[in-house]
Amino acid sequence: MTQQLGTPRRRDALSNRAAILRAAAAAFSERGRAVDVREIARCAGVGMGTLYRHFPSKDALIETLLAESYARWVEQARRSTRDRTSAWEALESFITDALTFQRRDRAVLENLAAATTDAAGLSVCRRLLRPLVEELVAAAHAERALRPGVRADDVLAVLAALGRLVELDAPADAVHRCLRIVLSGLRNGDGLEP
Repeated sequence: MTQQLGTPRRRDALSNRAAILRAAAAAFSERGRAVDVREIARCAGVGMGTLYRHFPSKDALIETLLAESYARWVEQARRSTRDRTSAWEALESFITDALTFQRRDRAVLENLAAATTDAAGLSVCRRLLRPLVEELVAAAHAERALRPGVRADDVLAVLAALGRLVELDAPADAVHRCLRIVLSGLRNGDGLEP
């Protein structure tokens, strides 16, 4: 009997957690970290106590969402890079697709920008995105397509810098032009000094 009584509560708790994550994902994706958790609780149809039972702080909620977003991004990027004929093409595709991903998810955009200067922002990025970037950079170096001396940290900084254009709602053609300039600068043999 105890197990039967416990089962609905567990389902209810799982349902509440999922509702909180859905509401938070929509809010953070659209407006970034500035969203108030009271609004998230209201949109999820739960009280503040329920929200805090699942996520003891706003940072814990954001970190959970970021981990899920980065995991989806990495999985999508791995699938995309498998279809590329060269390591350079895979890296180029990843950087290009990153702008689309950042445009869709403002919380990831803010986290990636913070990851270049903030240790807390770096944790999720380092754990989930950095290994993929290191693989792409190593493969492009092995192919001699990437300018010597370029490291994974440089590529992450480029993603953050280009993301800033997205954050400022720069016109798409201006973002595309900057992307082309950056890719030209990263590519080995394009005539620029390292």
